Amino acid sequence: MELVVAASIIAVVMAAIGFYFVYHIGTVDGGRAQLKLQRVGSLVMEEMARAIREGRTVMQANEQPMSVGVPYEDLRVTYPIANGKPPRCFSFDAINKDIMEGPDENNLSPMELLDDSHTIGGETRIHRIECDGLGFRREGNRVTIQFTLTHDRGNDDTADDLTIHFGSAVKLRG
Repeated sequence: MELVVAASIIAVVMAAIGFYFVYHIGTVDGGRAQLKLQRVGSLVMEEMARAIREGRTVMQANEQPMSVGVPYEDLRVTYPIANGKPPRCFSFDAINKDIMEGPDENNLSPMELLDDSHTIGGETRIHRIECDGLGFRREGNRVTIQFTLTHDRGNDDTADDLTIHFGSAVKLRG
């Protein structure tokens, strides 16, 4: 009888340790995902803001003037002649869920929003970072950049996906 009681206690303690370990792995994974999402989003925002700040004019990628207060999915930044940089375009690709950049709207490639894969217990989990483009808006001499990054945990439950909204207003030089 004593052996049965001791075995039951040991089984309960081992089960508690196992559940704690599994919970801890999930918490660390979620924290790592949130940290990566914040880091990537901040770097992308900083890169776009720097390009706009250095620019002389900001237009839509098809070279139409940006209307004040109207959101756009793409923009074209041109630089002063003394700067010597070619124009640069940014776009939110709603189909591929990427933030794109390039010298013009025909030569855009995804910015560094890389898929993050790692293996736990022999199972490879792919965590894709997706961009939901909210757009660019012009408010007077400022351009507002807004986008949403979603860390897709790779399952069918979208409720456990991590989503962070980014936004910043950048003052135009010109």
